[in-house]
Amino acid sequence: MKTLITILALFTAVAVYTDAKALQWQEKPVVCMVKEVLDAGLKERGEILISGGVQETTVREVDGLSTIPVWLPVSVYTNPITKTYTIVEYHPGYESYCLISYGQDWKIIGENL
Repeated sequence: MKTLITILALFTAVAVYTDAKALQWQEKPVVCMVKEVLDAGLKERGEILISGGVQETTVREVDGLSTIPVWLPVSVYTNPITKTYTIVEYHPGYESYCLISYGQDWKIIGENL
């Protein structure tokens, strides 16, 4: 029985170690702004709203990352001519719009899209 418990403990330790290495939080700069500033930038780039959804995401608290996810609206804007894009998440509690990603060479992949 002692051997079985030792094997189980070793297996659990390996599984936890492997699982912990599978996911790694990274941080990158995110710029946030009020709606008027966002709208001006989108207009300047000629980008229009093409899709949106509600993302489940982790946010930062005073003590680090929250253990409780939040649901935030996310929008994708593109310029169909220049192929630039901007992905924005909205934080209603702060009335703040944050750029998650922006760039060029936007493609829609799929025959029916």
